[in-house]
Amino acid sequence: MRYVILLFSVFLISSSWSQDTMMTLRLADFLQHIKENHPIALIASNDVLRAEQVVRLSKGNFDPVAIGGIDQKYYDGSTYYSILSSGIKIPTRIGWNLKMMGDWNSGIFLNPENRVPTEGLTYLGIDVPLGRGMFTDAQRTQLKRAAVAFDQSNIQKQLALNDLLYEAGQYFIIWQEQEAQLALAQEVYTLAKTRLEQVKINAALGERPEMDTLEASAVLILRELEVNEKMLSVQNARLQIENYIWEKGTLPLLLAPMISAETLQLSKPGSLAITENLTLHPILTLYNLKISDLELERKLKIEQLKPQFNVNYNLLQTPKNLLSTQFSFTNYKWGATFSMPILLRKERSSLAITRLYLENTHLEMDKKQRDLATKQLQIRNEWNNNVLQSQTSSTMAERYLSLAAAERQLFEGGESSLFIVNAREINYISAKMKYIEYLAKTQKSALSEKYITGTLGM
Repeated sequence: MRYVILLFSVFLISSSWSQDTMMTLRLADFLQHIKENHPIALIASNDVLRAEQVVRLSKGNFDPVAIGGIDQKYYDGSTYYSILSSGIKIPTRIGWNLKMMGDWNSGIFLNPENRVPTEGLTYLGIDVPLGRGMFTDAQRTQLKRAAVAFDQSNIQKQLALNDLLYEAGQYFIIWQEQEAQLALAQEVYTLAKTRLEQVKINAALGERPEMDTLEASAVLILRELEVNEKMLSVQNARLQIENYIWEKGTLPLLLAPMISAETLQLSKPGSLAITENLTLHPILTLYNLKISDLELERKLKIEQLKPQFNVNYNLLQTPKNLLSTQFSFTNYKWGATFSMPILLRKERSSLAITRLYLENTHLEMDKKQRDLATKQLQIRNEWNNNVLQSQTSSTMAERYLSLAAAERQLFEGGESSLFIVNAREINYISAKMKYIEYLAKTQKSALSEKYITGTLGM
């Protein structure tokens, strides 16, 4: 099973690449695969689908409702009463409630207010709020807040991906750095092995003391230890990368042994545009959506300060007149209801609490925007410094490499000692390690700027 997964991972990761690069995993491809297959990414997508269903649920408050009921009494062979009522009620998004009802009542002991013509009585009715609920109510506010929550779920998905891809990208760069260090360790190990063989030949010919053979052998062992350490670091880095490779969030995949990370490259910053980058930052967008949600809540609570005053009107018609549209507007039933708390302490306090939440959210948003701008400036400063340091360390490594090569030529000509050659190579190794380190830091700075601007998850 492990072998099948391994083969499948090779096909999955390398199928979109050309033949000459199919053994190299690029950071962009790695992050794209995570975005499409990682469990956290799929959970975030499901949260968006759930928010979409909440919008649909809120729309259900305005679905037409069919209603009906029957109440009958029979005693001693007589129909005391039979009351039958049915119809449909239609809530609207402007706060009015429409209804179309029909009553068919009969019986010898029927309550006078329930008496209707023999063919029945139908009525078209409307219920209109003229006070509380005229401009908004709980159902309309719930629908609008559900739409805001849907937008929030999309932003939260983007933020979840931003965090996930940033974390995965950091581990990928560590993998690149470890592979570059392993390549360097293998390079100097090869040099040490070749030198030992040459020193042994020279010692056998009497051109070199036996002590040089011992020193060259010790250096080779040291270089072998360094190679083994770097191989372990690469293996652990690959294991960390495999944590992020999934197939549709359910099947964990493995990296094939022949897959390696793309070579570290110097990453230079572009032009700085903090204001433009941060204007559409998902965190700030999320704050704006939170403010929109609180504004909807505030408007609803302002509406609660009004008295509840509802008027209803019902046009009464027989079924025959209703079907022929010969309405008589002299037959109707109407009514009105009124209620209002005297002190409004509950409503006023609730509104004050929402206003304080709004004020705090605005303050938090301003602080977060300032923090993000400062953080981006810091990252940009680090990035510029890392680019400068990488260029400096590259020059230093090249010069130490030239010195080491020249020293080896002198050593081969008998004009230098093995101790000096090893010292030159140690300086080269140290400078090259610094160069690799700063190359990785420029990549991390590039990744960090995308993270701080919230664009990784887009």
